[in-house]
Amino acid sequence: MPTREPQDIVAAYYQALYAGDLAEVKKLMKRESYFMTLESFGLRLALKDPLFRSQLKEIENPETLKEVETKLSGELASRRKNPQIEITSADLNGPGRQTVHFKEDGREKVLYFSKEDEGWKINYYAGRKVSATE
Repeated sequence: MPTREPQDIVAAYYQALYAGDLAEVKKLMKRESYFMTLESFGLRLALKDPLFRSQLKEIENPETLKEVETKLSGELASRRKNPQIEITSADLNGPGRQTVHFKEDGREKVLYFSKEDEGWKINYYAGRKVSATE
């Protein structure tokens, strides 16, 4: 399978996210960024469910992570969102890093990517500029 470019991953990420396909979302992201996404999108559910809130704090535990993913997957799918994604630009941000600027339903957004052994991954920490010698 050919490596997907960051611009293609943006649409795939939102499609998988709002379908509740967290297994696919996990493949598209670095682990730390994936956990940040779970925490961010799980906030609404955490406010309603004290058990989920405590589980969300323990996502490093594989069993707890699986429970969080199952609950959040259903909640995300129930939102029935299908945002329109329009890529506006992509910039290299140093060796093996890229920034993709896009609009989600008309709102300006940015995602950062890093080149990993298995291809490009969403990496929230890749947003900082690095010199060409790093």
